[in-house]
Amino acid sequence: MTDPIDRVGDLTFKARALAQAHPLTVTATSYREQMIEEERRTQPMSEFADWAGTAFLVGYCIRRIEEADTGNLPETTPQTDALVPLAHDTARLSDEVKHGRPAGTQLLEMSLVGQLLNTVISTEIEKRAEHWKGQISKADWAMFEDYVAWWVIHGYSMRAAEISRSGS
Repeated sequence: MTDPIDRVGDLTFKARALAQAHPLTVTATSYREQMIEEERRTQPMSEFADWAGTAFLVGYCIRRIEEADTGNLPETTPQTDALVPLAHDTARLSDEVKHGRPAGTQLLEMSLVGQLLNTVISTEIEKRAEHWKGQISKADWAMFEDYVAWWVIHGYSMRAAEISRSGS
């Protein structure tokens, strides 16, 4: 039996590797670009938008790796004309994940998915710590941690919503 820590490490590594290969569908790419553009307009530091985009991408890739690991490799159809309903589904599924429930069809055990998401969230936060953690209050840092977590979960849920909407 595979050690759960090794499994989490392996799946996390695969998700990060996949993120380097431009794994987003046309729909996910369009959605991410719109979301990140909005972040660039509203965040106090432009780096936030870049960090959010990376967090979204890796979260999306966790779901893709989950699909591959379970042999569930659905086809998706481009839906760039349906981004608003997709955004609603993504938000709904993000809330499900935050409450410890599956995002749509459960592929891996929720405890494993939770560990994967937590590992990626922690890594994304830690990569940013040296940049400015010492320059802000603990309360602001906690808000930043929540911000990164939201983007990872949102990317993960986006893929689940995309599959759900395409009928796979």
